[in-house]
Amino acid sequence: MKLILASSSIYRQEILRKHYSDFKCISPDIDETPHIDEKAISLAERLSSTKAKKIAKDFPDHFVIGSDQVASFEERILGKPGSYDKALSNFKLFKGKSLHFFAGVSIRNESLGINKNGLETTEIRFKNYTDEDMINYLDSLDTFNTTAGVKSESVLFSPLVDQIISNDKYAIIGLPINWIVDQLSEF
Repeated sequence: MKLILASSSIYRQEILRKHYSDFKCISPDIDETPHIDEKAISLAERLSSTKAKKIAKDFPDHFVIGSDQVASFEERILGKPGSYDKALSNFKLFKGKSLHFFAGVSIRNESLGINKNGLETTEIRFKNYTDEDMINYLDSLDTFNTTAGVKSESVLFSPLVDQIISNDKYAIIGLPINWIVDQLSEF
């Protein structure tokens, strides 16, 4: 099976590599700006589909996987904080509340006429954590390029969390691998 991951994310590549050893990665380089009044779910679905479609047109005989993750807090879309101060502002708001991640995923193969789309939702229910736990977590991060500043695989993240609710533990990293494996199993 000829497989392409329409992403430059090393995290998504690592997840896909656990199930498929032979694939290419191509960055789709698309505009990810939300449309006016666009909801998080719609944005995740649109971006994942657009990524797959863009790469699939140049590789029609490949299965192209596009995915995107969008975080929503109190109906507001959150991006990557980019700085310690912005991440700190986010985590001050998250105390005792829930944050939702929507991971859109699309698989296309133009030659076979395949266009499948899925969505996985992850809810993080935060504890009313201490400032010390919050600062310890943020101080442990080497970068602030993860959605909403969440790096769920960090050991210091778990003291902040009451519960993570998801059908796919990798969806929070932006690649719903269970859905992908299920869809590709028929080929």
